[in-house]
Amino acid sequence: QEPVTIALNGGNQQTGRVTHWDESELRIEVSLGGGTAELTFPADEIRSIRFPGAEHKRTLYEWKNDPDRVEDALALYRAYYQQQGAYLSLMSQRELSLFIDYADFALAQNEPLKAVATIDIISPYIKDETVLKHLKENLLLGFFQGGMREEAEEEARKWIKEAEPAGSSALGWRLLAEINFEQEEYENAFWTAMHPIAFSNQMPMVHLDVCYAIAILSSEKLRYKKESLELATEMRDRGLAWPDNVEILNDRAPEYFTAENTEADKPVEATIIEQKPLQTPSPIDPIESLPTRIYN
Repeated sequence: QEPVTIALNGGNQQTGRVTHWDESELRIEVSLGGGTAELTFPADEIRSIRFPGAEHKRTLYEWKNDPDRVEDALALYRAYYQQQGAYLSLMSQRELSLFIDYADFALAQNEPLKAVATIDIISPYIKDETVLKHLKENLLLGFFQGGMREEAEEEARKWIKEAEPAGSSALGWRLLAEINFEQEEYENAFWTAMHPIAFSNQMPMVHLDVCYAIAILSSEKLRYKKESLELATEMRDRGLAWPDNVEILNDRAPEYFTAENTEADKPVEATIIEQKPLQTPSPIDPIESLPTRIYN
């Protein structure tokens, strides 16, 4: 085990090999004259801890951006975690960002269980509410992408209860709608996906494209022809592309969504009723307008 350097509240520093750490006190073995000695420090007297190997972080960020070095990047992230993971409570918020990056990268590289495990461990040490919100959303995505549907559904319902209806993300509704669609519960999928659509406005909302797509496909399954056409037109008018990156939606865009919307060759059945758009940015009575079964 390589030595670490600890900075104490009084300004002194000590470098040595850790022989004991239990979250309340740290004991290190230091060189003293011709031999060694053990020094013990209460955790509340330690201002920071520094580990060897910081020079490799530049290599890590280079590998992250090289498709041929993804596995090497993941291995280096794991090495940093094995080195530092036991000492998270002694690390600054800036130093903890390394492991937030690890969770983000693992999720992006289709390693959701690694992301879930990392987020679960580091979250108690994060103080910034914005960062915590980001981690919670990635935890939810990790459960879903990792096939942990029960956990994903439970977390999605928690997310929905805490979310602003017209907020910047529709993640909880999106994933709950996906789960319903996978289970062929098309009515639940339709109304769940419709919730963020109904409350959305001109401000960007992440995952809204997926909600539109699920609502369109669900309405087709339910034979809601008028609604599916209205939703498709509204989705296109808002400049949202079909989310082919989502597995259950890949290559399933209806012809009336993908076809060029020209008057000359538009089929009669794809003519949209435009007098009253399905989107309702501010429903007068949201309880009446949208079923509350998604909270059950």
